[in-house]
Amino acid sequence: MSRSTFAAVLSISAAICTAALATAPNAAAAAPEEARLAGCEFGHIAGTYDYARFDEHAGKMLQITTGSFRAEFESSRNAIKESLAAAHMKSDVESVDCRIVSGDENQADVTLTVVQTMTSDATEGMPKTSKMSLLVTVENVAGRWLVNRAETGK
Repeated sequence: MSRSTFAAVLSISAAICTAALATAPNAAAAAPEEARLAGCEFGHIAGTYDYARFDEHAGKMLQITTGSFRAEFESSRNAIKESLAAAHMKSDVESVDCRIVSGDENQADVTLTVVQTMTSDATEGMPKTSKMSLLVTVENVAGRWLVNRAETGK
């Protein structure tokens, strides 16, 4: 190896090592895969319901939520149940695509794209497939990632 090639390789190695050291603290602080998976689970659970078994659905929702979202869901629970029952609404999730937008070991924002098939009186019992985008905030609560906020995409 010539001196100039050796010098170039040494410079590149030094630059890579410096870059790795400079970014290592940020990598350790990135939101873990568990945060993304919690967002995905929320998309599946929130988008899968049957008016005839709403209490089962509500129980699952309460297990995966915390804070303001959980409080809002609990306070709206009866109204949601009545609305779904009045329309004979059912929904099944076909797929959920989840990506972490930002976060750390305590909190993360996760984007969801949920594809679901619904039936109701409005669809005359015929399945209708739709796509919905959400931004959810998940928080690490005693080692469990729970949804604290959910907003529909614009």
